[in-house]
Amino acid sequence: MIRKSLMLLYALGAYILSMVALVYIMGFLINFGVPKGISSDTIEAGQSLGTWPAILINTGLVALFGLHHSITARTSFKRWWINIIPAPIERATYLYMTAAMTALLIMFWQPIPITIWYVQSDLAAGFIYAGYISIWTMMVAATFHFGHFGFLGLTQAWQNFRDTQPAPSNMTARYLYALVRHPISLGWMLAPLMTPHFTVGHLVFAAAAFVYILLATPFEEADLIEEIGEPYRNYRDRVPTFVPFAKRPLVDPDQRRR
Repeated sequence: MIRKSLMLLYALGAYILSMVALVYIMGFLINFGVPKGISSDTIEAGQSLGTWPAILINTGLVALFGLHHSITARTSFKRWWINIIPAPIERATYLYMTAAMTALLIMFWQPIPITIWYVQSDLAAGFIYAGYISIWTMMVAATFHFGHFGFLGLTQAWQNFRDTQPAPSNMTARYLYALVRHPISLGWMLAPLMTPHFTVGHLVFAAAAFVYILLATPFEEADLIEEIGEPYRNYRDRVPTFVPFAKRPLVDPDQRRR
């Protein structure tokens, strides 16, 4: 029981740390309420670097973050990983690693405060901030579709603590997931753009995140097809990837099987 209690506390710590990292990233992208923002740094770190070295460093940081996510989120990696990390805290451990990668990105990020656009109207800026908050609300809401606490590692540790088996998962395509297959990824594409003061630093983050998501999504969907099978293939044929209401090409089932 002590071991299970420690696992539960470990998972709770991962949940809290994930929430802290999420709130910091929200402030980081709009330079609000945090000591170091995407285009501002109160300790003036890295300001002596030129623009191109800073672009290369920042692109590498986003790529490193994405590489961590792509490798550790793969089904094949998880099969190997649970031989080292107990299954009830596998997700929580992933979240600790993600928080560490987030801290690394923020710590070594090089602000590039070269303005691309600046919205001076308070009313227009207010609408932009409202859109920004709406995007993050959408992203958090999307986690509840398939289990918010399981997504953040608590459910697994709680079930282990209570000696209960996880309920069988059934794929459903409702709410946000009836509009697009990847609403969280869509949010990551849009959030860096929703700021009244858009700088080259924002552009580098947005472009690197956009490219990463386009490259990583096919691997993520391959895992989902392996896990869910035909229901996910049918869902993929019906629902667009990122753009709501985009027309999907008609696919002949026999042709798809071939």
